[in-house]
Amino acid sequence: MSKDGSATGGNTNDNNKRISNKRSTAIWPLIGGIVVIAFSILLLTLRAIIPSLIIMLTGIFLIVYWIYITKTKNQGTGPKYDRKCLCAICGHKESSVCIHQKCICCSIAKGDKIVGHTNNPLEY
Repeated sequence: MSKDGSATGGNTNDNNKRISNKRSTAIWPLIGGIVVIAFSILLLTLRAIIPSLIIMLTGIFLIVYWIYITKTKNQGTGPKYDRKCLCAICGHKESSVCIHQKCICCSIAKGDKIVGHTNNPLEY
């Protein structure tokens, strides 16, 4: 047992909280959409056609919103620059080396700060 009294250690609880926070923010529109569509199907069996169609459209909107969230959430996780440097002037293999050494030939600068990397020498 560790000092905090748990058999597995105190760090696993923090990891579980982070994982559950990521899942709860991304999964609620899907679950809500499925529940709303199931409720609208129940209303359809009770012959309430117009309200059930409106409620079903709301459920479909929630599912489409969930798809949108999951697609846009995964787009911003990658690096802002390419992995390989194809510049013939500096001769580096990795673009991270160019950014670290502030190569003027293939780094993109905004003011005094390096903000990215380019493999196109005409892109300045």
